[in-house]
Amino acid sequence: MAPLSILLWIKIVGTFFPVAAPLLVLPKSKIDALSGFEASDLGLYRLYGMAVLALLVGYFGGYLQVLQGAYPMGVIAMGIASNGGAFIIMLLTGRAKKTPFAAAFFALITIGLVTTLVAPAAEIEPLW
Repeated sequence: MAPLSILLWIKIVGTFFPVAAPLLVLPKSKIDALSGFEASDLGLYRLYGMAVLALLVGYFGGYLQVLQGAYPMGVIAMGIASNGGAFIIMLLTGRAKKTPFAAAFFALITIGLVTTLVAPAAEIEPLW
């Protein structure tokens, strides 16, 4: 696997199970308790879950491109905007202090994606 494919896989798995899946299947009361948020409508959680799932489909497409030896610039740009934006919002709203693991996850994914811009060819070369 190439370094970029590993990073994309970490993002996919690290977001699907703790974020997308719960938002799409858990009852509202459970999501409220787990997230610390309280949406007025379960539909809001479901819409957010679907939006996250759509991003993960994009990341998976990028993962497949890396496996084929292509650098997925569009996926990298999407990931930097999505993860970097989430991290900035968490900082500005104080949410980063309440959920430091999530904030660190977004920050590290952003840093990893930005780092791939330095040497894209090296990021798609298999490590083994």
